[in-house]
Amino acid sequence: MVLRFSLSWRVQHFLLMISVTLLIITGFALRYHDTWFGRFLIFIEGGFEARGTLHRISAVLLFVTAVYHLIYILFTKEGRREFKELIFRKKDFSDLMASVRYDVGKDEKPPVYGRYSYKEKIQYWAFFVFVVLMILSGIVLWFHNYFFGILPKWFFDLSQALHSSTATLVITFLVFWHLYLVHLSPGNFPINTSFWHGYVSEEWLKENHYLEYLEVKNREEER
Repeated sequence: MVLRFSLSWRVQHFLLMISVTLLIITGFALRYHDTWFGRFLIFIEGGFEARGTLHRISAVLLFVTAVYHLIYILFTKEGRREFKELIFRKKDFSDLMASVRYDVGKDEKPPVYGRYSYKEKIQYWAFFVFVVLMILSGIVLWFHNYFFGILPKWFFDLSQALHSSTATLVITFLVFWHLYLVHLSPGNFPINTSFWHGYVSEEWLKENHYLEYLEVKNREEER
């Protein structure tokens, strides 16, 4: 077994998972409060006021997680190294084209990836944009009484639409992209538990991130 994700990385992922899940559930209850499912969600959340409190607590947790991640990538050696690995490079675009050619049967073998493939980088940066949009629009909506004195009404309408639309995109992205690639795809089904304990098998690493596998083997040989 190979340790792929440190404790700090796993804690950040766990906090993000909890905060986003709670935000989706409580936000869904508000948006569809006039449906039976929305009323059911509000009921199990303890009522409308409790739903709002839980939504705001989850929003604070998301903000804290974002600050934690920012400190991690700016002020820790591991964080800076991880962030550099998540930056798009020319190889990612060639890997994308090679992956398409493999999927349609033009190439016999799929491309080989380093620590993060273009798919994982897309997930990271998409979530980065989602979180920024959700936090900024959420702050405007949360403190609307204050901002009403300095911002035009159309800005609040835009924030409301942006907040709701971004949440819908997050749900779609989680279900149809992240959950499938990480947990439901062949080789990971029914769940990839590395998000919890950080370890992957050497065989899995060799198959999914061959270039990283070579780096791990080289480090072992140098020891």
